[in-house]
Amino acid sequence: MKKGFTLVEVLAVIAILAVIALITVPTITGVIEKSNMDTFTRSVEEMRNVISMDYNEYGRYGEVNYKYENNTLVCVGCNEGKDLELDFSGEISDAKGNFTNNNGKITLTVENNKYIAKDSGNGKVITEKK
Repeated sequence: MKKGFTLVEVLAVIAILAVIALITVPTITGVIEKSNMDTFTRSVEEMRNVISMDYNEYGRYGEVNYKYENNTLVCVGCNEGKDLELDFSGEISDAKGNFTNNNGKITLTVENNKYIAKDSGNGKVITEKK
């Protein structure tokens, strides 16, 4: 007597694995996408915190502009008319953004090839997929 699986049994196992893959792949892809978006949002929030600390620590007043480009966050014209690089160790690939701190109220727009982040008006960062 021969031992082994019949062709029908092997095909049934392959069909079951295909169904499992069809169910799990979109779920896993969604989790990865949400994680990437959350990382983008947290990086923008951290930039916002650094800007707030810079504004308060150096006694800046009125409207002060900041920009993020090439993984560098700078206070525009804050060093005797020259840009001042801020200590921000985060990194967002291919992102550009502008921030304005007007007496403690920060408005922002930061985007890369996948996401765009803006201020919600109540101190939170809202990120959307492009």
